[in-house]
Amino acid sequence: MKYRVATILLLFISLLSFSQQQNFTLSGKIKGLGNDSVYITLNSTDKNGNRLKPEIMVVKAKDDHFILKGKTVSTKNAWGAIGGPNTRKNFSFYLETGDIKINGQIDALDNLSVSGTKTNDENSKVRGFTNAVYQRIRLLRESLKDISKESAAYEEMVNSIDTKYDSIQTYELDFISSHPNSFVSATLLYVKQDKLPLDELEALYGKFPAEIQESSFGVIVGEKIKARNYVAIGNPAPDFESKDTSGNPVRLSDFRGKYVLLEFWANWCVPCRAEHPHLKEVYKKYNDKGFTILQYSVDEESAADKWKAAIVKDELVWTQTSDLAGLASMVAKTYGVQPIPDNFLIDPNGKIIGRRLQGKELEKMLDDLIDK
Repeated sequence: MKYRVATILLLFISLLSFSQQQNFTLSGKIKGLGNDSVYITLNSTDKNGNRLKPEIMVVKAKDDHFILKGKTVSTKNAWGAIGGPNTRKNFSFYLETGDIKINGQIDALDNLSVSGTKTNDENSKVRGFTNAVYQRIRLLRESLKDISKESAAYEEMVNSIDTKYDSIQTYELDFISSHPNSFVSATLLYVKQDKLPLDELEALYGKFPAEIQESSFGVIVGEKIKARNYVAIGNPAPDFESKDTSGNPVRLSDFRGKYVLLEFWANWCVPCRAEHPHLKEVYKKYNDKGFTILQYSVDEESAADKWKAAIVKDELVWTQTSDLAGLASMVAKTYGVQPIPDNFLIDPNGKIIGRRLQGKELEKMLDDLIDK
């Protein structure tokens, strides 16, 4: 994405023009920042969960320090990037009313201290707990390298790692449940939404007041809940029309009469492509028994050539479609796709009978359906 300097500067100047109404102050001290620029990006969504054009502010640092003052009407998820809006030197925080203080080092941006306002303090509390547990997990994983996989000590350590992951899950779910008025809860629920049972997701989301449900991540979670209800197992698979690699129209309903695995992927998705060898085996085994695969790519238009190249490189012989609109495509949104890989198994009558079937789980289900 390209940004015009004049536009950024105009936005920055207009923000500073609210000098009589300023209600936030963002002050940072990042060792190693020097006199570089810090780009602050605010992403937001409309009521349907569609991403709007991001707001961008830029501030020039001096001797590792920067300060930005302005006006915000609500708490927003914000991202800071050093040197440009798309660099890997980035960090996250919440922009809201009050004095926000950021401290840390440029080579450890994941561990920046962000404090001074309610939401940032809450987020720091959560991250303080989870970061400490993740650090212990990393140490245990390092120790695993020196232990035989057949030993009791190895199994004990693996169980200890799993327990620590469970403790993070429990802590974050407890936070969401006990802090329904926190924007941090909306962020955490967004991250977890696809792994939670639908009834649990709806219960946690239902506790949120309107302000949290209408936040950027709150809106997205609400849309995901609607989609999961719409494409629940047992429901008809929503029909759609897309285009293949040659631009020819393809409809899901074209495959009526067969078992269809509707697989969502992208050329950049490592776990998606890691699944391709197994999908090829399944396709070869069942294709002449009334089974096929329809893949839909959530690649962007700028990656059209990479999408097609990945199909050739991975030797995928089944039908490929995409609108090249990323995860914002209507097909992906209708099916509530995120993250990928994601898939739906659809029976010959067009009914959804399975979701997120991978590895032997998919093969076993097809054995029961076709080889019975």
